[in-house]
Amino acid sequence: MIESSAFFVWGLAAVFGIIGCIHLAGPRFLREAFERWNYGSRMRMITGLLEIGTALMLADPELRIWGIGLAALIMFAAVITLLNHRQYLCAVSSVVLMAALVPATLSVPRSDSQVRFATVDTGGEWRVASGD
Repeated sequence: MIESSAFFVWGLAAVFGIIGCIHLAGPRFLREAFERWNYGSRMRMITGLLEIGTALMLADPELRIWGIGLAALIMFAAVITLLNHRQYLCAVSSVVLMAALVPATLSVPRSDSQVRFATVDTGGEWRVASGD
């Protein structure tokens, strides 16, 4: 049985995936906004790729904490950018999305969970560390 916090994180992953795809698709309103803010299409594409990477990390329990961190960084930059350009209403949705990352930390696997993490020992060999 999947716990409810996992469903919540999967929802966040879907949101970041959709937002990333929108950035990559580059609808007119978004292209014009990035140009108006002097960011250009390259920054829009990088943002989209980072958001899709965030979605993939959020979906993977072993990478989830990194996805939450990257998502927080992206949302913080978005909020600062939107507030800087007086887009207050748009900034509110970014703040809400950033706040949603806090309960997402509940679905990060604990060290004693059954999720296995790959580690590198000092000899350079890969081994799988168990939570036991």
